[in-house]
Amino acid sequence: MRKNLKILITFAIVILLGMIAFIWLKQTQPSVKNASPQKAAKLAKVKHINLVTLGDSLTEGIGDDKGEQGYSGRIAKRIGTQYNIAVNMSNFGKSGDRSDQIQERLTAQPKFQHAVKQANVIVLTSGGNDLQQSLLKNVFAKTPTDLTTAVVSEQATYQTKLTRLFHEIRTYNRQAPIFIFGNYNPLFVHFPQREDLNQDVQRFNTINSHTAKQDKNSYYVDSFDLTFGQYRSKKMRQSLGQQAVKKATEDQNSNQDMTATLMGATHVNNTWISQTDNYHPNNIGYNYMTTQLYHVMRKEQEKWLIKH
Repeated sequence: MRKNLKILITFAIVILLGMIAFIWLKQTQPSVKNASPQKAAKLAKVKHINLVTLGDSLTEGIGDDKGEQGYSGRIAKRIGTQYNIAVNMSNFGKSGDRSDQIQERLTAQPKFQHAVKQANVIVLTSGGNDLQQSLLKNVFAKTPTDLTTAVVSEQATYQTKLTRLFHEIRTYNRQAPIFIFGNYNPLFVHFPQREDLNQDVQRFNTINSHTAKQDKNSYYVDSFDLTFGQYRSKKMRQSLGQQAVKKATEDQNSNQDMTATLMGATHVNNTWISQTDNYHPNNIGYNYMTTQLYHVMRKEQEKWLIKH
């Protein structure tokens, strides 16, 4: 009896040790999630991916003085290089599009739909034109508070439009992760004293972030630092703000100035912004957006390193 008990205990110990060894090996071996880029691609047995970018002028690459289609061309190149895989990139960005207009194009264009269906990963820019149109419509508001009130009233409409856009994308592809950028304030260097404008942009960014979380397989990419460009420190921004306050007391045409800046008609002293249209990112700005996107994609690489 005792002999049988010893055998049983020994057998149980061997089984337990085997399970511990198995778990240890599984935890120490690299997975697609935590492996280096090239190792992750090999583990996933992925040699090429389909990358679809859609949205507005930021996706189209307006302002890119290098002609690389903004972040779209850059992220395709970086993914290809870092992961040693082929990247088939399809760019469906269109300058001026609001969120509802992006959806309308997707609904109406079979080529667009096919690309989304085949995508391993989808990247989206949205909200910039929705907010810009709201600001232009209410630019003559008497006070910053009145302007913010008008912008806040547009939030529910934008949330509805963006949710519909996500649903439309998911109609064609339920598996690919969606990476959605936030927006920036191109007016900052002209109106640094207007913190309300930064807050208005962040309100729309919150909608982008919230919608991504609701989707469960989408991720928010922050790009708000484009707002500040070369003014990296708090001290530099405060100095800029003090100069702007002084200028504002001497200038009675602030509404006209804001309209001109929103339309890209005023030179913007932001080295991350295009000197051609004074509104969109330049090479430096798009490099920044690409780096921000790459970091988030790298973190979620197991979601898009999938063979079709």
